[in-house]
Formats: sequence, C-alpha cells, structure tokens
Amino acid sequence: MRKTSLIAAIAVLLIVPCLYAHSIHHSTAEAEYNPKTKKLEVSLTVFINDLETALIRQCEREIRLDKTPAAEFDAQIQDYLAKTFVVTDAAGKAAKIEWLGRELDAESAKSSDPAITLFFEIAIQDGLNGKMLKHTVFSHLFRDQINLLQLQSDTRKVEIQFTGDDARKNLAIPN
Repeated sequence: MRKTSLIAAIAVLLIVPCLYAHSIHHSTAEAEYNPKTKKLEVSLTVFINDLETALIRQCEREIRLDKTPAAEFDAQIQDYLAKTFVVTDAAGKAAKIEWLGRELDAESAKSSDPAITLFFEIAIQDGLNGKMLKHTVFSHLFRDQINLLQLQSDTRKVEIQFTGDDARKNLAIPN
C-alpha cells in the first residue's frame, strides 16, 4: 500500500506542474515603410508548429512544411495572412499583400520548436497616416497570443503590441 501511495504522490508531483505550465505564444514582426516603392516591407517570424496548426484549421486538411508542395503551402500562408495581417485605410479598404517568400530560422532549426520567417509587402500609396493594422495571427488558436511589431518609417520607430482583445492599431508613428 505504501508503495502505491508513493508512486501516486510522485505522479501527482510530475503531472500537476505540466497542467499549469504553458508555452508563451507570440510572433515578432519587423515592418518598414519604403516611401520610394510605397510599400510596407514586412518580415514576420512565427513557430512552424503554430503556423501548421493554423493552416490545417484554415483548409481543414493535413498541411505540413516538410510534406506539402511549396507552392501549395505558400498559397495557404497567403490566404491566412490576408485574414490575419490586414492593413486598412480610413474607409476600411484592405490593402493587398504581395508574397515574397519564407525562410527557416537557422538558429532554431534543430530545436524542438523551430521558427520560420515570412516575407511580404503591402502596397500603401499615401503613407502610414490614417492606416490601421489588424494583427490577429494565431489569436484564434491561443488566448494568450501576443503579436509584436517593430514599425519604422524614415528615422522614426515604434513597437506595437497586439493581443486578442486589442488587435487593431493605428500605424501612424508619432513624431
């Protein structure tokens, strides 16, 4: 009986912390407005597991970076970004995303949770003033999702944080 109690106590000690522990869910993005091309140039870094989960839910079938043809995988990413990383003007019209590609993060590639960086541009003809960004990447998957954006225009920079409850922000950078 004592042995059973000891095993049960050890099991509780090992399992209970796992029930309360959870990963930090976040993405990081850098965006710079290029006045010459009139585009917002974006690099968005996310965990591959989170991206695959989001894409599977979106298209309701198995989709994996290492098994899905690149063109199909990229098309699904573009569809996902069109819904979750949306720049709108004052009238609420969404700007189009131009896909540039993706790159596996070399430093995290051998880890248990590798990351990938997505590269895209968004055409914004008349600058950032009056533009809003809805950044809800993975917010439908994780309640604690935090999306960080480092935004630059000319020599001005600002960091913006997006959460599930606060996912729309003005892109104007204060002087």
